[in-house]
Amino acid sequence: MAITVTGGIPTWFIDQFESTLQHVQQQTDCLFGPAVRRTTIIGAEDKAFDIMGSLTLVAKTERNGETPTTDATAQRRWVTASPFHQGILKDRDDDLQMLIDPQGDFVIDLVSAAHRLEDDIIVAAFDADVVSGRRYGDSSIKWAESGGNTKYTTPTSGGRVIAHDCASGNCNASDTGMTVEKVQLVLEYFAVNETKRDEQIFGAISPRQATNLFGQEEYVSIDYNDSKPLVSGYPLKKWMGVNWIISNKIVLGSSNDLDGNTNVYRCPFWKQSAIKLATRSNFSIQISDRPDLSHAQQIYAHMSMGAARTDEDLVCFVECQ
Repeated sequence: MAITVTGGIPTWFIDQFESTLQHVQQQTDCLFGPAVRRTTIIGAEDKAFDIMGSLTLVAKTERNGETPTTDATAQRRWVTASPFHQGILKDRDDDLQMLIDPQGDFVIDLVSAAHRLEDDIIVAAFDADVVSGRRYGDSSIKWAESGGNTKYTTPTSGGRVIAHDCASGNCNASDTGMTVEKVQLVLEYFAVNETKRDEQIFGAISPRQATNLFGQEEYVSIDYNDSKPLVSGYPLKKWMGVNWIISNKIVLGSSNDLDGNTNVYRCPFWKQSAIKLATRSNFSIQISDRPDLSHAQQIYAHMSMGAARTDEDLVCFVECQ
């Protein structure tokens, strides 16, 4: 039988294979999926999307004057969905040694693996090369060549990285973790680039940056927000206009700051339309009989997915030591 899963396992399927097996500690849900825009690829491996350039109006200086015209500009980018799969074999004689049927638990683990892979694909897209051009592969847009490897210091600097030892705005160079002042620069960055104000901002941090925020008075004090993170013991999901995602996908690198001499966490911040997540086929699970393998049951999972950055102005990084 084939089961198509979009966003999780149907309740009836969980109930059908209910068991008491304990799962190894792992990320089971998709953290980044709700923070991006989705699209579907039909009948092809790639899909193009065009980004329109900005237009301006000119002053009308005479009555019945000639109508001005201009050519609209557009930039074409491409997103590719790649296939991924995995299978598990369950021997008929396994049941003789087990009191419960593990088949449902195998399915749950495969769904969890798919969710983690989806997060990996999205995280990689923040600063990955983007295929562009009229035809697929004509050219590419590199993060580094688009100000991505330049520090954001002033509104006119053109940089897209807020350094761990940032001394711009209200930042103090000695505060190398995640701070209120760095979040202020993130908000400034999106304002300078004139991104849509009604579009949500997301930020991904590791548990260490969440610990940094618990040390910020503006974060824990009821005088600055209407929640009490110290009482609940859980980080705020939304604060200072940012939707926060705490993920172990954000890891400490090796000499990976812009100066190349400090180990930092590179925390991405983005507007929701910054990443386009494309799916060519939904995540599906097939359970079939394998006569060639002593009629073992094969549990097979498959998905086809990819992601691409739509606009460099919609993404920035904050370095945290």
